[in-house]
Amino acid sequence: MKPVEVAAPEPAAARPLHWVRVGLTVLVCLLAWAWLLRHAQIDALVAQAARVPVWGWLAAGMALLAGHGLRAVRLQRDWRHLAHVRWWECLRLVLTHNAMVLMLPLRAGEAAYLMAVRRQWGVGWGAAGVALLRWRLQDLAVLGMLAVLLLLPLPGWQRVLLAVLSAAVLHFLLPPVWRWLAARAGVAGGAVGAITDPWKGLAVSAGNWTLKVLANGSLLAALAGLPLADAWRAALGGELAGVQPLQPPVGLGTYEGGVWLAAGAAPGAVGTVVAAALAVHAFSLAVALGSAALAQLRLPGPTVREESPS
Repeated sequence: MKPVEVAAPEPAAARPLHWVRVGLTVLVCLLAWAWLLRHAQIDALVAQAARVPVWGWLAAGMALLAGHGLRAVRLQRDWRHLAHVRWWECLRLVLTHNAMVLMLPLRAGEAAYLMAVRRQWGVGWGAAGVALLRWRLQDLAVLGMLAVLLLLPLPGWQRVLLAVLSAAVLHFLLPPVWRWLAARAGVAGGAVGAITDPWKGLAVSAGNWTLKVLANGSLLAALAGLPLADAWRAALGGELAGVQPLQPPVGLGTYEGGVWLAAGAAPGAVGTVVAAALAVHAFSLAVALGSAALAQLRLPGPTVREESPS
């Protein structure tokens, strides 16, 4: 009989640090909500949303869902050397993981990925953790490149040149760091698949974040009357604010603050931009949480997990 794994108790020295993180998260939550209630023009929100045609909302929603679909393809490919799992089931896992990250503070929802991968493919904690770490490192790299291209106050050719140089540095620096992390985790290459390649699946991360910035930025442009380039920058600012660990529930307040800072709008337009950011944020949450709820409905069909041939 397979032994039951028991999680090690949390070291006593780590408990004060945990409560510090909790306290900082609560403080960020209170400040974000106070800022949001002060600047958001709720009465103008409905009027702004009515300006966008139905097809605009549908197109943005399809773009957001397409990004999750790409991640489901990646999840399927990451573990296909262990077992074949239908794309629909991988999409259900991706949407559930995303919903848990949104709802739980301190990015505690990341544990949903670890538990889902262990249950579906039967891998250990180390392999699941290294695979998730590779996802997040690539997400940070993509967001960093987008920030260089869109947010730096430099001429366009200088931003492109700096992005290329940054990508070259990452290309040579990350592989040895990645191999060291994998060795520290005690994970064999066969458990994760191509463990020596930290960039495997990078195109999926780039596609997911690009679709998200384009979709939310286009909505911001329509709602707040921003130029399209400024709206894309604002959407990226919201995403950058949303990935930091000290998050209020569903990132409400921090996302809107990131949008406003990156938009560079005039002081008199704060209320309009914040209200538009609130509408876009609510729409993105509705798509993410609604699709995660619908994905819990299992479609009839063959067995979900099928062992791949030897």
